[in-house]
Amino acid sequence: MSNPIQIRNTIIGTGRPKICIPLVDKTLEGLERSAAALRAFPCDLVEWRADFFKKEADPVCRKEALSLLRELLPGTPLLFTIRTKEEGGMYQKDRAEYVRAILDVIQTGLADLVDAELSCGEDRMKEILQAAHEKKLFVVGSRHNFVSTPPKEELVGTMRRMQTLGCDLVKYAVMPRCERDVLTLLDASLTMKEQYPDTPVITMSMGRLGAVSRICGELSGSAVTFGSAGASSAPGQLPADRLAEILNCLSL
Repeated sequence: MSNPIQIRNTIIGTGRPKICIPLVDKTLEGLERSAAALRAFPCDLVEWRADFFKKEADPVCRKEALSLLRELLPGTPLLFTIRTKEEGGMYQKDRAEYVRAILDVIQTGLADLVDAELSCGEDRMKEILQAAHEKKLFVVGSRHNFVSTPPKEELVGTMRRMQTLGCDLVKYAVMPRCERDVLTLLDASLTMKEQYPDTPVITMSMGRLGAVSRICGELSGSAVTFGSAGASSAPGQLPADRLAEILNCLSL
């Protein structure tokens, strides 16, 4: 079992995987509607995918959106993510701008967690980690492969690297090309749970083929699973209400 972390009233890393619902609206009005609608869904934490936002590059607009989400979801852990095109997102600025956006959000203190892509480089990752930890925020180190599933050794090695850098949670998402790719991802996740429980891990095999990885985290060691409440942010996400039913049925 991984060392759990508590964010507000949510404990991540023990028991049933926590359900995170991403918000992918393009406008402030859309965000407001989606956040208000979350009351009807099982939701342990919310991810704001700022790369979908029309004014994602404007720090004033980002702060306005975060303030709105914080007001509407006062007790819900809020994860800020601005996913780059390189890792399957919509954000197309250079890496310096990417890091600057995250650092700006950290300084607002409005988010509880920020996502930091390992592909931005270790030095930039360390800069984000230092700034976040000074503000008592958590960092999700992440890596995404929308093309294939690397070997187990590479998956584990990459997650260990993020742990060593100081990330509070580590995330790896991959694309399976065959059934055995899904098992490779699950095996890597279980290895992290058994041998390297320094932090909670979040793993997923994307698409319909990998959907099973989104429901078996209590067994395989994935501490968070992403479910949709409308539009999804990645292929293979299940509706959050259905996801909760399945997780409860599979609970150990």
